[in-house]
Amino acid sequence: MKKILLMFLLFLMLCPMNLLAEERLNIKVGPSNPVDKEIKLSTKANFQIISSDFSLLNNTNLKELKVTLKNGKIYLKGENFTMENFPLDGSMLINSSKEIKVENLKRSYLGAISFRINNNKLDIINNIDIENYLRGILPKEMSPSFAQEALKAQAVASRSFAISNKNKCIKNGYNLDDTTACQVYRGSSCYNKNTDKAVEATKGQVLTYKGKVIEAIFGASSGGYTADAKDVWGGEIVDYLIAKEDPYSTYEWDAILTNQELSRLGLGEIYTIEIADYDASGRIKNITVTGANGVKNFTGNQFRNKVGSMKCKSTLFEIMNLGDSFSLKGKGFGHGVGMSQYGAQKMAKSDFKYEEILGFYFPGTELKSMEGVNENK
Repeated sequence: MKKILLMFLLFLMLCPMNLLAEERLNIKVGPSNPVDKEIKLSTKANFQIISSDFSLLNNTNLKELKVTLKNGKIYLKGENFTMENFPLDGSMLINSSKEIKVENLKRSYLGAISFRINNNKLDIINNIDIENYLRGILPKEMSPSFAQEALKAQAVASRSFAISNKNKCIKNGYNLDDTTACQVYRGSSCYNKNTDKAVEATKGQVLTYKGKVIEAIFGASSGGYTADAKDVWGGEIVDYLIAKEDPYSTYEWDAILTNQELSRLGLGEIYTIEIADYDASGRIKNITVTGANGVKNFTGNQFRNKVGSMKCKSTLFEIMNLGDSFSLKGKGFGHGVGMSQYGAQKMAKSDFKYEEILGFYFPGTELKSMEGVNENK
């Protein structure tokens, strides 16, 4: 028996730390809260106050807690329970063996809850392991009705994106937020059996390039041609985020720009809109607009955001002057960089496996386990 125990301890000593410690992230959930707003938490099991290494500090025997911010300090209150000066550095967490419901958000979360102060407002932080984090992402980033291979591809892309961007918001005391600036995350409130299945089937898998986890960017539809990341956002060339033909994602759209929408360009009545140049994927790089108040040059993305990104769904479009309005005829939805989600669905329905889908949209990358992979970009 002693020999077996000794061998087990030796195994633990020899194992890399990231094989033993599950990746956890601190995610800001919901909007920042004004100082005078009370936050209400509830759970079906008792709340526990634990340390950041998950050691039990206080078993409150409470199923409800109220959180307030006063004079820069956080107060926890419950029935016959008060805790003053709850730490703001994540060294203590509010934990439960069941989901924690943030009543203000009407959402529930697995994992633990802590807080940060930014710009004199209180941020709610969900400390969560990455696999359960993904369970709260997938149903919001891709329809659960999509084919399982498409959902698996999305799971790997979302996991890779989270790992490669995990320090995006670190200056604010957390890793990521729950908006489209990172990935839309709604906790356990949106768990779905189809997306759960995809997360479990790809557990721990990430895409890598030259041994590092990639920034696996994705969007709704490429419109038949993916965009080069450098053309869209500038910076250096990213070898796996290139412009290439995409026969699996051919969404088309058309729109009429009204005077109200065109007024956002700040030029009064619009006379002409001329495309100055295109990028390698055929998307508009620069556009010149002439109006009653002068002439302005916009990038394709600036123009799209000015007139409305839900009306002008991409920068892959043609424009026609109708006299009293302008007609757009376009392809794709979103920036067009990386994996097209509708393209992934089309490939999955054509019997491609998720490994093949990822290989098509992220050429030159490798699918690997998180264990032992360099997480730095």
